[in-house]
Amino acid sequence: MGENVKELKNQTFQAYSVMDWEDAANQTLKNRNIDSLSRSTYENIMLKPLYTKEDIEHLSIEQYPRSGLNTRGFDEFENSQNKWQIAQKLTKTKWADLHPIVADVLKRGQEVLAIDIDRLNDIDQVNFMDIEELDLSRTPIFIQTKFHFKTMLAKLREIPNKEQLKGILGTDIISKEVENGDIPNSLSSEMNNWLQQIKLADQEYNALKTVLIDTTPYHNGGANAVQEIAIALSEAVYYIERLKEANWEPGKTARKLVFHFSIGGNFFMEIAKLRAFRKLWSTIGNAYEMTLDEQAVPISAETSMITKSKLDPYVNILRAGNEAFSAILGGVNLLHVSAFDEIYKETNEFSARISRNIQLLLREEAHLNKVSDPAGGSYYIETLTNELVKKSWELFQLIDRKGGIVEVLQSSWLQQEIKNIRDQRLTDVATRKQSLIGTNVYANLAEQVPYVNKRQSTNVSSNKVLPSVRLAEAFENLREHAKGLEETGRAPIAGLICLDKLKHHKARADFVTGFLATGGIKSVWSPECTKLEDIQTFVKETNFSYYCLCGNDEAYEGLNEKIIEWFQGQTSHFILDIAGKISGEKWIAMKSAGVSDAIYKNQNAIEKLTSLLTLWEVK
Repeated sequence: MGENVKELKNQTFQAYSVMDWEDAANQTLKNRNIDSLSRSTYENIMLKPLYTKEDIEHLSIEQYPRSGLNTRGFDEFENSQNKWQIAQKLTKTKWADLHPIVADVLKRGQEVLAIDIDRLNDIDQVNFMDIEELDLSRTPIFIQTKFHFKTMLAKLREIPNKEQLKGILGTDIISKEVENGDIPNSLSSEMNNWLQQIKLADQEYNALKTVLIDTTPYHNGGANAVQEIAIALSEAVYYIERLKEANWEPGKTARKLVFHFSIGGNFFMEIAKLRAFRKLWSTIGNAYEMTLDEQAVPISAETSMITKSKLDPYVNILRAGNEAFSAILGGVNLLHVSAFDEIYKETNEFSARISRNIQLLLREEAHLNKVSDPAGGSYYIETLTNELVKKSWELFQLIDRKGGIVEVLQSSWLQQEIKNIRDQRLTDVATRKQSLIGTNVYANLAEQVPYVNKRQSTNVSSNKVLPSVRLAEAFENLREHAKGLEETGRAPIAGLICLDKLKHHKARADFVTGFLATGGIKSVWSPECTKLEDIQTFVKETNFSYYCLCGNDEAYEGLNEKIIEWFQGQTSHFILDIAGKISGEKWIAMKSAGVSDAIYKNQNAIEKLTSLLTLWEVK
C-alpha cells in the first residue's frame, strides 16, 4: 500500500496548451472548428466555448469581499459567508387564510415575514397582532406593494414597539406605473404623495427600508441583463436626485434603498448580472461620496415568471431551482422562489413547501451558505461580469444623456428597446432555438393540462406601456386549442407515412412526432412503406385528414411515378406534408407530387401548428 502511495505522489501529467485543447475539439467536430461553437446572447455578448487565463489578464480581479468595487459582496472578509435570507412570499386572497400559516412557516425555515399584500382582497382586515408568536422586533418584514404602501404604513403603526421594526416595506413608483400601463410622471400627485410618505416613514420607522427599485416588470417584459442593470441604476439615480430636493443626502437615500431583481434561466448570465450590478452601483456610490456602509444596499430577488409554463408544470420546480442556485451564487441578500403552480392557481401548502425547501436544500445540503462568491475567479464568470459591466454602463450613460429613466419611458424609447429583445426571445422559442422542456420540446400529450390561469400574463399585443409575457404562452394556447377540438370529437391526429426501412425514416419521423406534439397533435406511424400498396393500406385504415411523409433524401428521390400520381389524386381527401427542409428543384418536384408544405428544423412552430389545427376545425 505504501509503495502505491509513493508511486501516486510521483506521478506527473503532461501539460497541455490551449492550442492542444483546441486541436482536440476540432478533431471531434469533424467538418467544423471550435469557433463554430461560439454564440451570441440577448445581451449581444459573444460567448466562446473555451475561456483561459488570457481572458482575464487585462481585468482587475478583486480578491476579497468589501474591496475594490464590491463585486464579491459587501461583507467583511472574516464575516463573508453567503448569508442570504429565505423570504418566501405568502400568497393568499384572504387575510383569514394567510395569518394562521405565518407561525408555521417561520418554524419551517422561513426567516423573513414576506407577504404578497397586493394579492389580498381584504386589505382592511390586515392586523399583524392576529399572528401568534410573531415578534416583529426579531423577525424582519419584507412587503412589496404597488397599491397599498400608505395603508401598510398605517397598519404598522398599530404594532407595539414599532420603533424596533426592521426590514422592508417598499414600492417602486416608476416600475409600478410601467406595469400598470401608465407613463411615469415626475410631477404627478401620486409621485409627490409617495415622496411625502417616504419622509414620514423615515420619522416613524428609522430602521425600515422603504425605497424599492423593482426591475421585475422590465424582466417580465423581456428585458435582457444589460437593460435590467442599467434600469436599476437609472432608477436609483432618479430617486437619489428627487430626495435631494427634500434635503436628503445621497447616503441617507441609499440607507433606505433595496434593489429587487428577477432571476432568469441563463445560469451563468444571472450570476454575472448580480456581480456586475454591485460593481456599477459602487461606482455610482463613489460618485455620490457614499460611505462603504451606505453603499451596502441589500439585493433581493425572485425566480423568473417569464420562464414558467403550465405545461408539464413540475418542470417549473427544476427551473426555479436553477434560478435560485444562480441567485445565491450571485450574492443575493433575500430570495423568493416561485411555486411551480402559481401561474395557474393559488399556491397550496405542498407547492409552497417545495419552493421553500429548494432554498433549504441549497443551504443545508449543498452548503452554499459557507462560501462567499464561489464563482469568483472563474475565467468565464469574470469575463462575463466584465462584459456586462461595460455594456450596462454604456446603456446607463445613454439613458442619462436622454434625460433619465422617466424621460426614456415617456418617449417610449426604452419600451421599444425591450420589445426588440422580447420579440427575439419569442421567435427563438417559436422556432425552438430556445428550448422549454415539456413545452416546445419533449411535450407530454398524456398530461392533464390546467387551463384555468389565475395569473394570466398580459398578451404581447396589449396596449400597455410594457406588457409582460411568459415564453410558453403561445404553446399553451395551441395545446388548449387541441384539447378543445378533442372534446368536440375532432381530436387532431396526424398520420406519418414512414418510407423504407426504420433506419431510413426514424430520425425524421421522431422529429415530426415531437414537433406535432408541442401543438397537441398526436402522431400515428405507418408500418414500413416500400411500395404504393403499403401507403394505400395505411391511408385507407386510418382515414386521417393530414399525413406527413417521413424518410431520408434517398427515399424521397426514390418515389416512383405510381406513388406520385396517387398522391396527386388525393389532394382533395387529405393534406400531405413532408419531413425535412427541401429546396430548389427537389421542392418543385415535391409540390408537383401533391406535397403541400414541410416540417423542418428551426421552422416557426407556432405559425405551422396554428395552421395545421385549422384542418380539424373544419373537419
